[in-house]
Amino acid sequence: MKFCGKSALLALALALVLTAAPVAAIEKADMINGTQWTQWSNQDKLVYIRGIGNWADFVTEAQAQTRKKTFEFCISKVLVDELKTQTLGEIVAKADAYYQENPDKLNTPVIEVVLRRCTNACPLEGGAKEKKQ
Repeated sequence: MKFCGKSALLALALALVLTAAPVAAIEKADMINGTQWTQWSNQDKLVYIRGIGNWADFVTEAQAQTRKKTFEFCISKVLVDELKTQTLGEIVAKADAYYQENPDKLNTPVIEVVLRRCTNACPLEGGAKEKKQ
């Protein structure tokens, strides 16, 4: 691994350690789902979506430099490629619409909603055909 890559990973790890400690004391680590999402301000939602995008950009670039691609690369590549034509506000609106249309599915993680509603990676709703057994 190049020095630049190691430095970036070290900086990321340090940032996570410094910011995660206070948060960890407040809340256990769970996937963010509709229960939290529906209580957040629009600004919080935009920041969350931007964070997903930043993570996806980082993983895609880091993995592009290696020969062996991981499942993280696949997911991040889909997010980067398919979300780049949408604004953060459009993505937030689609997630909001999902939870408004499906109040019984507030336990669905936001990242799953984004993947299903904003990409073609794994659509199951809205006309997708289910596999026959």
